[in-house]
Amino acid sequence: MKSYKGRFEPTRFEDLAVTIDFHCHSACRFCIVQEGMNYFRGVPFDAFREAVDDNAKNSRYRRLIFTGGEVTLEPKLFDYLEYAGRAKSFDHIRLQTNGRRLADMDFARRLVDAGVDEFFVSLHGPDAESQDHISQRPGSFDEAIAGLRNLRELGVCIITNTVLTTLNVDRLTDLVDLASGFSPARMEFWNYLPMEDYADTRDLLVPMARLGPALSNALGRAKQLGIPALAKYVPRCVLGEHGDLTDNSQPDVIIVEKFYDVYPEFNCIYEAQCEFSETCLGLHHPYISKFGWEENLLSPTPRTTPWKEPEYGMAADPDEPGRPGRDARSSTLPREWTALVEGVAESCGARLESAHLDRRRCIYQFAFPDGGSVDIVLTKHDPDQPALIRTRSFNVHYRNVVGANKDQLATLTRAAIRAIAERDQGNLKLDARKGLVGAAAFRQRASRAEPSTTFSENE
Repeated sequence: MKSYKGRFEPTRFEDLAVTIDFHCHSACRFCIVQEGMNYFRGVPFDAFREAVDDNAKNSRYRRLIFTGGEVTLEPKLFDYLEYAGRAKSFDHIRLQTNGRRLADMDFARRLVDAGVDEFFVSLHGPDAESQDHISQRPGSFDEAIAGLRNLRELGVCIITNTVLTTLNVDRLTDLVDLASGFSPARMEFWNYLPMEDYADTRDLLVPMARLGPALSNALGRAKQLGIPALAKYVPRCVLGEHGDLTDNSQPDVIIVEKFYDVYPEFNCIYEAQCEFSETCLGLHHPYISKFGWEENLLSPTPRTTPWKEPEYGMAADPDEPGRPGRDARSSTLPREWTALVEGVAESCGARLESAHLDRRRCIYQFAFPDGGSVDIVLTKHDPDQPALIRTRSFNVHYRNVVGANKDQLATLTRAAIRAIAERDQGNLKLDARKGLVGAAAFRQRASRAEPSTTFSENE
């Protein structure tokens, strides 16, 4: 099994991010998809519509997040918003944006009227000199600030996002002071991920000995001002008293598959020793290659329980920026999914302990009174992948067998698999992909001598 540190967990299974555009009118020096701009495709409207229809039927997600590139440049953005709003299956719709087009109040209000109630706005410097240098676009700071003012006037949820690099690490506290004027529901600080400059020839990676104190001071200042904050991709232990603000969770994402080919993996030299190794990613490989393992700087919290590889990843708490946490959407499966195993547990003297459904899999956890248990896992039907059996809709597996009575567990497993095979009508959907695959994931590159090719959303 691949190490936990190489996976994109923990996951906010209740949030779905859809990448609808790969264009931008800024050119941020740290951009992780710089080479993908104007090359990767956004999600075609038909694929988006399929995801929305699926959620209306199965209630998998509470929040829909539009991301890109710069999504406000997508000509059909309001078509996407209109379709999502008509489905009435999402509690929140979030836009990730550099905020520049929001300087136009009419445009900002139109977005809010279309159902966007959360705005995740880039803020990478506390003044025009610093942010315009980072974005390489004069005036971008003033536009973003005007956009934030408009959002505050419209009364929507504002979340700011700051990518941590050598270009702004010494100005983080000033940046918190600036953001406080817009009453953000949360500030997020994301450590830089070099996805196209693995060797960090741009010198944007900040050594932890410098990043830790600077970020800790900024998090402390945010706490003073009553602003919720979190940090991503920074080892928990370097944040000192603010280590509990580490949050590496990400939503389910529909994006071009190629995007993940260059996504850095993470490791920590103290992974097996640290109490927080399930949720703290440690250091990413580009950082380790440049600065080493930081064994003298990192300080693991001694474990109170043995480390165990998470079989299914970590499910993060619901994302409720600026508001007290609330219970996650009920884990009760739609009727057609529970019907697959209805009566199986009782016929074997067991109980269905829990069931979980997300875009990628359905997991039934069965348990016996004596403590024996087994998980039955459904994934998308794929003849090229290993499986115990295949039904019309699924590859079926069993995992996490616990208990000494193997005959009892085997009887239950056979009964569950037999029921699923008999009851699966081929109309239930799972999808193992991170996003689009194949030719549809890319825009054709026009040659220098030819004009650019325009694509419709359904191509």
